[in-house]
Formats: sequence, C-alpha cells, structure tokens
Amino acid sequence: MIIEDAFDVAAPIDRAWPMLMDVPRMAACIPGAEITGVIDPKNYRARVSVTVGPVKVGYNTTITIESIDDVSHTATIGVRGDELKGRGGVRATIVSHAEPASDGRTHVTLHTDSTISGPIVSVGGRLIESVARKTIAAFAKNLAGLL
Repeated sequence: MIIEDAFDVAAPIDRAWPMLMDVPRMAACIPGAEITGVIDPKNYRARVSVTVGPVKVGYNTTITIESIDDVSHTATIGVRGDELKGRGGVRATIVSHAEPASDGRTHVTLHTDSTISGPIVSVGGRLIESVARKTIAAFAKNLAGLL
C-alpha cells in the first residue's frame, strides 16, 4: 500500500528538521507509539498500538534510519514489526522530505510504501489508509506542540 501525505510545521526548517530526525521525540508525537529501547543511534525498538475499525493490534517494531541527507532534507526510515499475538506484521519504508515554505514554516511530504498482514487487513483493510491519514494529522498537531 502506498500512502502520500503532507503537512506544515509552524517553524523554520533549521528548527523543524533536527526535530523531525529525532526518532524518540517523534515517536512520542505518534498516537499509540512508544520507544522501548535504543539499539544504536540509527536503530530503535518500539511498541505501536493501532485500532482499525473493530480491530486493535499491537506490534513490536524496529525502526531504522536508513539514510539522512541534511542538505536536501530528505530521510528514509524503515519500520519492521511483528504483531504481538504473532498473527501478522508490518513492513514499511517512509521517505520524508522537508522544504521551507514561504511564510517561515516547513512543508513536509511523506511517501510510505507498506505491506501489512494479519487480522487487521482482513477485518479493517479498507479503513487502513484513513487511519494512517488521521494518525499523520495527529502527529503533526503533537509536533506543533513541541515546536
């Protein structure tokens, strides 16, 4: 599943970009996500809970910063997760790009390529994209509170 989304941050790019690349602080902005361990500066363990329609699932995940380009403000992050009950999983690659907006804000675009398996797909499959967009909107709102 491919999801394209974007949001604006009420801060200039020189303040917003370092915050966007701080995985523990960013995870705190995502509803249902919590960093549970730091493997090294580019790899983190997290627990993520998601509700899609009538299905609520939890995942143990590994978040990996695959690349960061501070000049172009582009980063690629990999997420690999296994459902806590062992009935499915998630694999995602997220490419984020930030650029200055004309009003001193930062415009962030996200391209997510994900594969999801398990009961969440069979029961709530059609709702996944809607839930993802709501989660990104909540993330942007929570991020604004940090800046």
